[in-house]
Amino acid sequence: MPSILHLALTLSRASNLPTVWTNCLAAWAINQSVEKTFGQTPAWHDSTLFDWGVLGWLLLGASLVYSGGCVLNDAFDQKFDKQYNPNRPIPSGQINPSSVWIMGILFLIIGGGVLVGLSAASILWTSLLIGAVCLYDWCHKKRIGSVWIMGSCRTFLWLVAGSAGSAEIMNTVIICALCVGGYVVGISLFARNESNRGETDGSSSLSILLLFNPCLLTLGLIIMWNHLDPTRVFLLNISGLFLGWIVFNAVLRMKNSTSKESIGQGVSILLAGICSVDALAVCFFVPALIAPCYVVQFSAHILQKKFAAT
Repeated sequence: MPSILHLALTLSRASNLPTVWTNCLAAWAINQSVEKTFGQTPAWHDSTLFDWGVLGWLLLGASLVYSGGCVLNDAFDQKFDKQYNPNRPIPSGQINPSSVWIMGILFLIIGGGVLVGLSAASILWTSLLIGAVCLYDWCHKKRIGSVWIMGSCRTFLWLVAGSAGSAEIMNTVIICALCVGGYVVGISLFARNESNRGETDGSSSLSILLLFNPCLLTLGLIIMWNHLDPTRVFLLNISGLFLGWIVFNAVLRMKNSTSKESIGQGVSILLAGICSVDALAVCFFVPALIAPCYVVQFSAHILQKKFAAT
């Protein structure tokens, strides 16, 4: 019988937590940097711009909210999992369903309190994030359009992180938040299309477009912002190509096989790729944080060997 800690990490989809951390790091750092440099191209790194204590509480609060959402996802899906995923903790009898409900609700409440009370994140955006998480858990097996709710969860997470310790959220962060949300919608749409191959609903092309939208946006911004220094442009090109390779590799893996295992592996690659989307964003504004994003992405792949990402 697995330990309580192992069960909690399994229910929390611990392998996806690194993507939450880079979401928070990127959104918070970009908002702080752009807000305090008044529209000028931010320096590579200026430690005086950041209150790192705020970041610590932000990471903790966001991790708890994400974990709470994943735990409640299993609680809502216990009947479905009993038939289709019998090895999940609840249907396999490893944990009592009531304990899962309590754990998920406590994670959400404590996480929301940490975000608002200790990281000074916006009450509005935190409430919308938790609301979207709960709505997705409740309806994702009932509504096809729930993939857009999943994307909105990542968008709201970016906005929560951007608001932490800030007077306002900069337009730059809002654009990046929508870009990340679109990428996550693309993951869900493409995986669903491949699982239901032959039952196309016209969303296949849209899913590909959404998956590549960070690369396309980056290309457009490089062309528009011709005042960027050469090193930053080089890093943007390398990071954009790397993300494009990740997406292409995952899509090809899922296209070449209809097995549930191959689709799961492709989705896991794309989920870890969220860190690369965040790295691409910080390339523009806080290039010194590129390396931490990729280090965290590597940790996501390591965790995926121990805990399922989906």
